[in-house]
Amino acid sequence: MGVSELTVMVLIYSGIMIFFLVPFKKHQSKEIKRPITFKESLQHITFHKKALLALLLLGFLLVAIWFGYEQEVYHVNAHSGYPPISTDSEAIFFMCAIIGYTVILYFLLALCISLNISKRKRVYF
Repeated sequence: MGVSELTVMVLIYSGIMIFFLVPFKKHQSKEIKRPITFKESLQHITFHKKALLALLLLGFLLVAIWFGYEQEVYHVNAHSGYPPISTDSEAIFFMCAIIGYTVILYFLLALCISLNISKRKRVYF
């Protein structure tokens, strides 16, 4: 897979995850007297309806990576005539990379939301 293909896939994945992790804004906003903490921002983006879809997307992607590599191993071992291969370590590496990227994206999004709400002095949840 080339760099441009990987870049497009990362951009699409990031956009979908951000869409699922940012909750809908309610029509009424209320004034607050204190700034929103990072912990409250994490709770705000974790416990809403669309966050379940983000979790399902992550699970689907991890299962797809695992079964994709398993299918490649099966195909090479069945048709190549060479000694059997195993790509389990490569699949686990990519799965850990996806989980790490998602966690980083999650915390950056929570930080941005808490800073944005602190600047506006309004909360939408």
